[in-house]
Amino acid sequence: MQEPGPENGDFEGLMRESYRLVYQVAYSVLQNAADAEEVAQDTFLTAYTRFDSLRDADKFRPWVARASWRLALNHRRGAKRAMGRDGAWVASQAASETPETQASEREFEVRLRAQVELLPEKLKVVVLLIGVEEMDVRTAAGILGIPEGTVRSRLHMARRRLLREVAR
Repeated sequence: MQEPGPENGDFEGLMRESYRLVYQVAYSVLQNAADAEEVAQDTFLTAYTRFDSLRDADKFRPWVARASWRLALNHRRGAKRAMGRDGAWVASQAASETPETQASEREFEVRLRAQVELLPEKLKVVVLLIGVEEMDVRTAAGILGIPEGTVRSRLHMARRRLLREVAR
């Protein structure tokens, strides 16, 4: 006897097709492979239990990508609280520093990443999804649950801010 829930073949196929996207969304938020893998697994566990509530199977990818994004943000918040409690933030700061002897291209990348981190969350997530994860505007809009025009507007504002700050 089979357990209630989605048909095994349907869900497994959709999961295989969406795994990379779910992982990339989580990684773009967390910047850690192990944490991103954990969030991806949690995302698919949640998706499996709620699969019957999805009305349109064509919307599975944006649905799980959005769930991955939310779970990754929750995971990051929890990790920040834990680092504050443990005092481990000192070690993480030392590990993220780069030597001055690296090539100018690497230095530019570090400056750019730092500026992206300073962006407001609503601009940063658009930059990460479109610029880093190479998603199209429609997919990013679906994940974020906002209109495509809003995604384009936020991307424009983020690029303008980044250009102004990095050009200094």
